[in-house]
Amino acid sequence: MGSNWIRQSGRVLALALLPAILVTSPTMSLAVSESDTKEKVLSLDYEAYFGGMHVGSGRANIAVEKDGYRVDGLARARGILDWYSGWRGKAQSYGDLRNWADPAPKVHENMGNWKGEDRAIKLTFLGDGEIDVEQESPPDENELTPIPEGALDNTIDPISALVGMSGVLAEGGACEGELKLYDGRRRFDLAMTDAGTRIMAPNDYNIYEGEARVCRVEINRIGGFRIEQSQYSKTARDRTVLIAQPFAEAPPIPVRVDVQTAFGTLVVHLSAARMAGREIAVRPGWDNQSEEE
Repeated sequence: MGSNWIRQSGRVLALALLPAILVTSPTMSLAVSESDTKEKVLSLDYEAYFGGMHVGSGRANIAVEKDGYRVDGLARARGILDWYSGWRGKAQSYGDLRNWADPAPKVHENMGNWKGEDRAIKLTFLGDGEIDVEQESPPDENELTPIPEGALDNTIDPISALVGMSGVLAEGGACEGELKLYDGRRRFDLAMTDAGTRIMAPNDYNIYEGEARVCRVEINRIGGFRIEQSQYSKTARDRTVLIAQPFAEAPPIPVRVDVQTAFGTLVVHLSAARMAGREIAVRPGWDNQSEEE
């Protein structure tokens, strides 16, 4: 197994794991007062496998805020990918909710470290469709596809966009629509198609039991992507997100993600959910951001 395989699988993980585990959780689904906000924090753990190998762990914490939302997440590489890259990532988004399905982002931050190199992006939404972008160690623009003029207008970050989609599902809507997204480097449209429901059973990897909404996802690249795409990115297909509620009072969140490529399938499992003193977990009490495998 060469280093190119490891590097490219890392790119697949970075593109698929962070959006999958950090972006689909609104806070206004829990109508509570500020006094019991602390009890209503929803914490979610995810584990990612590529070609059957454990390659990543992620955690998302969703805090209830009056008339607003805040999502904080952490992710790290596992196994041979960790040995090769030492990859660590974290992200957060927060903003207002005009209504549950219509988020108004204020700030999105995304930070990571790959092989000792730090990268950071901060987006500040100015409220008039414009975005202030701050980047630390940005990539060489000559290696990226150009972003067309005006393409950033009225875009939102991936976390905030899928907060709104989760709100639609919570209100009985379908997993349908196109989202205009910008993460500080990449500008892309995310098209979601409702594919009905699926019954899931818990196993050694996933805790969820019950009916889940099946969302099929297609990505239309607008700009900011590497000109020389890896074969893993080129062949990524059949992206599927299963969404459900791990607790009756929790918001709809991803419980499983599948991304097929010509070199293997990336599968992200919901491995733990915690809320109001309750825990459902494959490994109860385990901190999936620790060094312990």
